[in-house]
Amino acid sequence: MRLENETGDKFRSRLRCWRASEELTLADLADLTGYSKPYLSRVERGERSPSPKAKVTMARRLGVAVRDIFDVEPIADVDELGGGDAG
Repeated sequence: MRLENETGDKFRSRLRCWRASEELTLADLADLTGYSKPYLSRVERGERSPSPKAKVTMARRLGVAVRDIFDVEPIADVDELGGGDAG
């Protein structure tokens, strides 16, 4: 069963790219993260959806900034929103 969602697809694509950029096999990533090779393979194929904690663990072990695993837009400065001093 394939879990279809945009966030999951982005994460699995990024995971595969990060792993490839470090020239790591799934077995190497399993050793680094403590997750099994079959689990990581299923994540990359979109058959498993890792928890936020698992995503953070994978990112940290790959040297990726944790913010890069979550598609979060920066919060605008209050002054930019017109919510500064009511003066």
